[in-house]
Order: sequence, then C-alpha cells, then structure tokens
Amino acid sequence: MRKPLLFLVLCLFSCSAFGQNAYTIVHKARSVRRIKAAVIGRSLQAPASQLALANTALQLRSPKPFTPIRFKQKIAGEPVSQILINTEFLVPRLGNPGNIYGGYNYLKTIAKLSRSPNTVEPAYARMWRVINDNTAYKGAHHIVNKSTLKIIYEDMAFRAELAGKPFNVNLTEMQNNAPGIFHILHGHPAYQRIFHNAQRQTDIYYEYGMKAVIEDFFEQINRVSAASFGSVPGIPPSVMSGTYIEAELWCKTFHLRWE
Repeated sequence: MRKPLLFLVLCLFSCSAFGQNAYTIVHKARSVRRIKAAVIGRSLQAPASQLALANTALQLRSPKPFTPIRFKQKIAGEPVSQILINTEFLVPRLGNPGNIYGGYNYLKTIAKLSRSPNTVEPAYARMWRVINDNTAYKGAHHIVNKSTLKIIYEDMAFRAELAGKPFNVNLTEMQNNAPGIFHILHGHPAYQRIFHNAQRQTDIYYEYGMKAVIEDFFEQINRVSAASFGSVPGIPPSVMSGTYIEAELWCKTFHLRWE
C-alpha cells in the first residue's frame, strides 16, 4: 500500500507547483504505544544538496533514519535534483500552543487537529478555542510576514530576469512553508508592529539574512514578556531552536539568504 501512495505523492509534487511540505492527519485520536496521540503524516521535498539538514529537521519529531527518494524535477524548465521523504510521527494530546513550532502549514494542520474530539488537554482547551476563533486570534501567525516575502520574491524574480536566469520559486509555497508561531499577542492591536512590519523585516533581511529576521521577532516578544514580569509568555528555547532548524531548510529550499 505504501509504494502506490508514495508514487501518488511524488506525482503530485512533480506535476504541480513546487511544495516543500505536505501534512496530513492520519489518525485524529487513538491509543498509540499506551498514550493518547494523533498521527501526522509528513511528505518533505527539498533540494538533494540539503539531505543532511532535511534529516535533522525530520528527526526533531521522529528520531529514526529516513530513506529519501531521489529524482529530477523540472522547475522553470530546468531539471533540479530533489529528494522526497515520507514519514509519520506522533502528536500527543495538545497542551500549551506556545510550545509548538514549525512552518505555517504545519501549524494550520495542528490547529485543525485541535478541533477534533479528545485531541486537547482540558487545561488548554480555552487557548485552542481562542486560536480557532476567526474573529479574534485568527489561527497561526507568520513570523516572517507574507508581505515581507512578497517584496523579497518580487526582487528575486526581477534580478533573475535581468540576469536571464530561470526563476524556480513559487511565492504561495514559500509563504505556506514559512516559519510560523502561536502567540497570545497575535491579534492584539497594541502589538501589531511586532507581528506585521514588512519594512523592518525587509531591511533586516537584506542586511543580515532571514535568521536575523526571526531572531528579531523572538527578541521583541521576549522583551515584552520581561517587561510584563512573565504575564505575557516569552518564546521557549525549544521553540526557538526548532524554528531555526526548520527555517534554515526552508531558506535553502526557496533560495533565500539564511545568514
């Protein structure tokens, strides 16, 4: 059964606009290895040159060796060496959303999972209801704004055109795979400049790279947390370190400058 499914996923990646990650909820809530957990499937596609980094990112959630499928994909008319890795991993009942890291599309999948019965720890049920309230929190947030990425994308496309080079980046997929976060301040009018500031992010990116954009976001949130004496949660170290690994792979995949 796995081989036909693998072939189908590979065909979908090859025949459609390039996508780095696809997530599916395999099982919503079941007893797995004596714990109540959901099972999430992940298909990761990346440049073949980034296999080591892809393995590091995958092992954050599923610590086991992976066997990639290697193939050539035509992107912008040019054959590009790619890897495709399919895996599944357990997601225990959801606790504090502030402790979850990942790309925007992964966080959207987790938010969807949280709407299913028996997938959320009762103590955190209200937090997840707020996250799923489209009139308030409005779900996961892009750490690197969509508008920031649109500016960078248009500049990349223009430079490629001037140089007469093929441009193989899809803006929608770049945005969907960008690093995301759940945070209580998202949607709060007083803090919108932290969450939506394309000019600041663009300036930082062109001077220092994408890692510095993410660092700046974390530093701003942590300063607010310190000023509030902890009443506003800061960014846990595990979220920062996991975000950096996933985000570096995202940058290398979509030809963004990391540092």
